[in-house]
Amino acid sequence: MGRDVEDVYSDMYSTFSQLTSTTLNDIDQRKYPITFKTGLIYAGATIGGLLFGYDTGVISGVLVSLKPSDINLEILTNFQRELITSITSVGSIFGSILAFPLADRYGRRMTLAICTCFFIAAALLMSLSVSLSMLVGGRFVVGFGVGIAAQCIPIYLSEVSPSSLRGTMITLNSMAITGGQLLAYIISYGISSRPHAWRYLFAISATPALIFICLLDFIPESPRWLITAQRIPESRDALRMIYPQATEQEIFNKLGKMIRDLTKLRTYQDETEPLLSRSNSIFKIPSLTSLQNYVYSRESPSPQPYRPIRPVTKTQHKMEPRTRRALIIGCVLMFFQQSSGFNAFMYYSAVIFSRAGVDNPLLPAIIVALTNFLFTGVAMRFVDSFGRRSMLLSTIWIMTVGLLFCSIGFENNNFVLLLISVIIYVGAYASAMGTVPWSSVEFLPLNRRSFGGSCISCTNWVTNTFISMTYLSLMDKLGNETTMLIFAGVTVLNWLFVYFWYPEVKGLSLEEIGQVFENGVDVYYIYRNYHS
Repeated sequence: MGRDVEDVYSDMYSTFSQLTSTTLNDIDQRKYPITFKTGLIYAGATIGGLLFGYDTGVISGVLVSLKPSDINLEILTNFQRELITSITSVGSIFGSILAFPLADRYGRRMTLAICTCFFIAAALLMSLSVSLSMLVGGRFVVGFGVGIAAQCIPIYLSEVSPSSLRGTMITLNSMAITGGQLLAYIISYGISSRPHAWRYLFAISATPALIFICLLDFIPESPRWLITAQRIPESRDALRMIYPQATEQEIFNKLGKMIRDLTKLRTYQDETEPLLSRSNSIFKIPSLTSLQNYVYSRESPSPQPYRPIRPVTKTQHKMEPRTRRALIIGCVLMFFQQSSGFNAFMYYSAVIFSRAGVDNPLLPAIIVALTNFLFTGVAMRFVDSFGRRSMLLSTIWIMTVGLLFCSIGFENNNFVLLLISVIIYVGAYASAMGTVPWSSVEFLPLNRRSFGGSCISCTNWVTNTFISMTYLSLMDKLGNETTMLIFAGVTVLNWLFVYFWYPEVKGLSLEEIGQVFENGVDVYYIYRNYHS
């Protein structure tokens, strides 16, 4: 090329600066068009969320229709009910751990395909169960699928969504989860009178998984992951699928900005770590050759091709302070999501209402699931405009009120008050706490996002396991009203945590979000820099 290497790199960064200093060709600055093709991407990606919701919600109907004799038992104890319910959460812990290396090594898209295989295998095993151990084993296997879906889908959606719609698209996964739970309740109600209805409930879950496999060709890999895997042309092709109406120049500019953001050095107090920089792993800077082959190819839309980025040789294994702070915030919020008791209502709502003297407990359970689904739509509509933090602060205190009235309803054996209180609680929960904690993966840099997503997901399932494994026993020992008061106390602590430590990140790019955690947790970063 006949030029000094330093001049080449200087030109490269200058070119990137010119490309990204203007919004003229910035795709993310425009209104994102939801076409049939883009809709297929996001709908297909959230099928795993639908399965997640169905397989966690269906247990309520299963516990109502399952007869001890179906699995060679004389009676079905509370402990056995809790075991059948909670073992899925245990499997989800392992699934979340497994998803971390899978998503990093084989990509987000392939990991989702592997996830659906677990769902199909589990559906067959559960529906054909003839013993408690076989049923528990099937529920454990489905937990692997749920855990992988819970870890990988928010990561995938955060990496393929435009900045202006990232919160909405991640919430779309929560919409799919709550839709799956609602679907499970409706189907349970519709076939509850059939012999062995629980077998049909489990078998049905294989259908969406098969649909996902059929749609796999229409779902692109994460372009950010492809860059780290040194597959630059494929990253460009993925961007074309995600932005079908963009010009070649806009695609090229977007790709160039992503490469720059993902490879530049960041300085952290006393340590420096590149965002893509671990030797002997997939997290490394794309080679000079691979970038040159792409940039100077005939298909390159740029008349003035940019130069390849400087390789980074330093290896840094220790997690940088700002990433550690972001991960802690995400894990703590997820802990509060589960410890507020919501999934106890979802798993055991039919049992709770049957103990309250309701003749058909699946009907109020459907009302609860419908409330959850509808108010997740509220979150989807307002999360990007209103903001994650504001949504949380506006709804958590309503959860507290709902739980307090639940306690009164239980104490006075007032079914109407109980149902209204549960609806208030679930509606408030679904509007923010049910969705926002899954968005916490956006706090993390790319080279820690998969690991951090596993940590956040594991926090969910460890807490979920504890709650689901002890809820019925806790109600028997302390009483329903006291249990509700404990959950109400947790929501108070939750609100205080969000007020003092949870930052707002609406509209920020994935790469800019890291600055919020640069020096502590800057809760007001976005207000000070963009709304002052």
